[in-house]
Amino acid sequence: MSTPLHETGQATILVVENETSNRILIERVLSTRGYRCLSASNGREALDILDQEHVDLILTDLSMPVLDGYKATQLMRARPGLANVPIVAVTAFALNDEGEAAKQIGCTEYLTKPFKPRQLLEVVARLLNKQ
Repeated sequence: MSTPLHETGQATILVVENETSNRILIERVLSTRGYRCLSASNGREALDILDQEHVDLILTDLSMPVLDGYKATQLMRARPGLANVPIVAVTAFALNDEGEAAKQIGCTEYLTKPFKPRQLLEVVARLLNKQ
């Protein structure tokens, strides 16, 4: 029986966030658990990375320039290799039903900013364990 990805820390996670400080913080938290992080500052960059790399989970902001998280998620879900990859929306506007809207367009789950590192790690571990 294989060891779950969240325990080995060998999962690759794509972090899509236009705010550099937020992106760095998320990557630091994930790297402390041994996750390999790839980063993009908008949905277009994320799609370009996904043309080249396999990922086990995607964390995406919803409000970004160039290509926002909503449209990027729809385009990701349309790709056969990404149909079952967990996508977590990271939003500052969950009170405005943005999190539920994200689920309707294909996000597996959402996290509301600001969140604690423990919350991020719990969501990532749970979703990777389901794979």
